[in-house]
Amino acid sequence: MIGLRARRARAGLLRLRRRLGFERNALRRGVDRRQRAVGIGAAAVFAVVAPPACAGVASMAYAAGVRAERAESAGHHRITARVAGIEKQDGDEQRYTYARLAWTAPDGRERSAVIAAGRTTRLGAPLRIWVDERGEMSRRPQDRTGTVAGAVFAGAGAAGAAALPPLAVYLLVRRRCDRDREEMWDAAWARLDRPHIG
Repeated sequence: MIGLRARRARAGLLRLRRRLGFERNALRRGVDRRQRAVGIGAAAVFAVVAPPACAGVASMAYAAGVRAERAESAGHHRITARVAGIEKQDGDEQRYTYARLAWTAPDGRERSAVIAAGRTTRLGAPLRIWVDERGEMSRRPQDRTGTVAGAVFAGAGAAGAAALPPLAVYLLVRRRCDRDREEMWDAAWARLDRPHIG
């Protein structure tokens, strides 16, 4: 089973290589070799440009994420709020449940907020929430997982951006080469259609 998958994967790679013009073939014409050379050049440019661009952007995104972690963890606190009230509203096709949460802010003042709640929410139930330095309800501060994910996405975006110029050049050259091949085919067919005299 594994051998069959490996053979299929190899056949797929060979088809892709042939389609992109990277296959070695003594019968290839000058236009084919030109397309192949441009393709190899585009791949080489990508291989040289993409890694440092990816590493640089990912490093900057990671550093920014670490700074955001520190800033947000310093100003955010996790506290326990209580469900002070439950409200139910009828929508178009379903019923919505909202819970009014109440808590005491770090400065001693009472705060409240209304959030969407599940059907099992009960009056007086405790709920852990995040609050900012003013005691207002806020989102969870950025953690290391979010920082790493942001750096990975930023690096992948940089690699994709680095791939666009060489890919665009290769596609333009391939389009021109395809046009040249069509003209060569037309000329060859015209020679074959000509009546042979003598």
